[in-house]
Amino acid sequence: MNRRSIHLAAGPLAALLVLAGCAPVPSPEPAGTVPLVGAASPAADAAAQLARFAGFPVDRRPRPILLLGSRVREFGYTTGDAKIAMSQGRLKLQAQLPDGPATVGAVLSDGAFELPAISSRQAYELLAAVGDPKSAPDVSPPPLLITKVALGTAEFATDRGPRMLPAWLFTAPESIQPLAVAALADTAFWPVEHADGVLNPAGLAADGVTLTLRLPAPGPPCPGEPVREHTAEVVESAQAAVVRLRIAVVSPAATAGGEGCVRDAMLRTALYTVRLAQPLGNRVLLGASGDVP
Repeated sequence: MNRRSIHLAAGPLAALLVLAGCAPVPSPEPAGTVPLVGAASPAADAAAQLARFAGFPVDRRPRPILLLGSRVREFGYTTGDAKIAMSQGRLKLQAQLPDGPATVGAVLSDGAFELPAISSRQAYELLAAVGDPKSAPDVSPPPLLITKVALGTAEFATDRGPRMLPAWLFTAPESIQPLAVAALADTAFWPVEHADGVLNPAGLAADGVTLTLRLPAPGPPCPGEPVREHTAEVVESAQAAVVRLRIAVVSPAATAGGEGCVRDAMLRTALYTVRLAQPLGNRVLLGASGDVP
């Protein structure tokens, strides 16, 4: 694994202000660098994140689609009963399941491709499987009626940004929009149990190695507290790159401070720039737990 870091001065971003009361001044701590963080986690976490994608086929064309959510999209319901029925997988099909093509066209991050498709029956089974019959066991609403099934497109979140994909669309009168199931076969997707921490490399420069991301920034210290500085760091493998933050104490705590200070819950972020050891290419970009995408 390669590790590179670049420091960028962090400035506050105004957000919701919440008073959290007075906090005691901590005991003095020596100047120096504390462990790598996403919630002060050890560096081993970066290795664990990279290991999740150790088998990612960066040379495959088309590049596998890495969904950041379910392949089933819901858009909200007009009644509480409809929402509960969907959560229970309680559906009633009042439309024919049409025949569909064996392949569908899809425009992906590395080009346009004709890929194997699932049938409307398979899509309906995936839709029903979203629910859990044990959900809200004390409630038994009428089933969610599906009145139309058609092949169309829908937007899905991927690690390369929002993407319109072929989808089976299931119209339900109590659904704000048709429920959508990505119509591509499983082979088009890269399976991940947890998509958390996967980032969109929208801030990647044309050179393929200079990456700018918005990440947490330190707030002003209370009287007597040490001054900390955030530095972005990237740890890389052949399949992925993890951007994390390192916190350094640049000014030690004073031996004595005020009686405490009012802390706020303001989210402060800043733009950080790192340079990768090699172009990102088809690799997966990851952020440490607790980082802001």
